[in-house]
Amino acid sequence: MSIAVVGASSFIGQALQAQARTADWRFVDRHTALTSDAWLEGVGCLINCAFDSALKAQPYSPEHDVDVQLASRLQRHPRIRYLMLSSRMVYGPAGFDGRLHEALQPQPLNLYGRAKWTGEQALRALLGDRLTVLRLSNICGYELVPGRRSFFAMAMSSLRDQGRIVLDMSPFVERDFLPVEALAEALVHVAEQPEAGLFNLGAGHGVACGRVAQWLIEGYGSGELLINNLREYDPFWLDIRSAREAFGFAGVSPGFVREYCMNLGRRMRKELELGK
Repeated sequence: MSIAVVGASSFIGQALQAQARTADWRFVDRHTALTSDAWLEGVGCLINCAFDSALKAQPYSPEHDVDVQLASRLQRHPRIRYLMLSSRMVYGPAGFDGRLHEALQPQPLNLYGRAKWTGEQALRALLGDRLTVLRLSNICGYELVPGRRSFFAMAMSSLRDQGRIVLDMSPFVERDFLPVEALAEALVHVAEQPEAGLFNLGAGHGVACGRVAQWLIEGYGSGELLINNLREYDPFWLDIRSAREAFGFAGVSPGFVREYCMNLGRRMRKELELGK
């Protein structure tokens, strides 16, 4: 049975395609996935990486929920398992220790978090034990992509274009950052032997955002870090014990995150020198 990925051109979809073990997987664009069932022939597991950005800008509507639309199509294909890529935003604010774990009652505060939580509940009703929900931490990578608004995307574009990274929060705020390549490798393991249920996928620890900025600058070889607000805003880390027990997922070490950030900075410098 084959493994299919919807959202081939997405940030995570591209990282999956770069994995050696996905050479025989089926990668499908969102339009094809929602207008035909032919691509589902012989599929045993489906990962959806596609997301309608309307769900970040307006109240939830199932007509914009790609997960719900795909899960509805799978009613005609009862042997296919489904991997939903959800978000730590479903949890809402972390407690005093920053820890987010699967037993917490979801309290999403923004449109994106509420949309993912609503989608999770709809998919459980549609798919039952064919569903694996993966709540992801902040997924990072080489994100110099127009329109991308993640922490890394804004930090990297600001460093390249203005020679500085500006933080509107305390540099000591710690967040869980998982490199997209590490996520892609984990998704391969999960898709090959999926288990029903809810699992966090993250680094498994927090890293100070000021350190992340410092490492990007250090790799880039120049730049400055400016702090215009010292608020303690949105610290969190994902407890990944359930994913470790189910899939052997160990997250990544703080040292790995440091070297990863420095390599991103080096890549930015190299591309600048090559005129890209």
